[in-house]
Amino acid sequence: MRLQSISLAAALFSAVIAVPCSDIGWATGRAGEGPDGRDPFQPNGDWDVVDARDCWVRFQSHNVGQNPIDVRVTKTKFEATSSQVRHTINHYQGSPGNIMLWLPMRTKSLQYANILIENMGQDWEPVTGQSSIVKSRTIVSIILPSGGRKLEEVRPSPPEQGEPNQNVVNTERTGITGLKGEIATEDWAYTTATELQLVIFGIISEQHRAYVQRRAANMRGFGWLTAEKANGDCVVLDFRRFDDYVLRTRPAADIV
Repeated sequence: MRLQSISLAAALFSAVIAVPCSDIGWATGRAGEGPDGRDPFQPNGDWDVVDARDCWVRFQSHNVGQNPIDVRVTKTKFEATSSQVRHTINHYQGSPGNIMLWLPMRTKSLQYANILIENMGQDWEPVTGQSSIVKSRTIVSIILPSGGRKLEEVRPSPPEQGEPNQNVVNTERTGITGLKGEIATEDWAYTTATELQLVIFGIISEQHRAYVQRRAANMRGFGWLTAEKANGDCVVLDFRRFDDYVLRTRPAADIV
């Protein structure tokens, strides 16, 4: 009887044990294999792989000396209204009544978060970075696609008489929006702005090399990011089909 109890407890424990991101690693070889030979895109049921394009993100900098976990977004209910979205956009430096706004995982969002530069060249529209976001101490809270499907976007309401509208025009161009709906704790994942930047820089560097060497870019080896779920499980964000990040290269002579 005691042996059966031990076996049952072991089975239950193994069913809920988390797969930490350290088991997958944070970088791969050129063939896509991880440090322990584990392919991030072949989880065999040990972790989820999601399309990065289908995620919503929020960038939050923590104070010096503050525990970074403190700035993770964990709420599950989103109740944005159009008027709240407009108010927050027009008072982005802080004001009573402001709410959390969200960005799609896109190049413009990374420019806004100071992960990419404001002017990336003639193929991209310039986006001014948010001055309050300090990349070196910024946590990225990610709503996974499972949560995104439960939410609806909330756009800002039309301006009232005499109210400025330029901030709204600029932020809508970036993709900033409010959200409404309810998600589960399991729909959250987290990483840092520094780790996200390393992935994007790796993709851009690989695209440069591939173009000069006249071969296809190896997105399998570079186009992924691990993020930690609220329960400690790991999830892989797949950037391989992120057309928004494809470098529009000029003739080889123009590449420096």
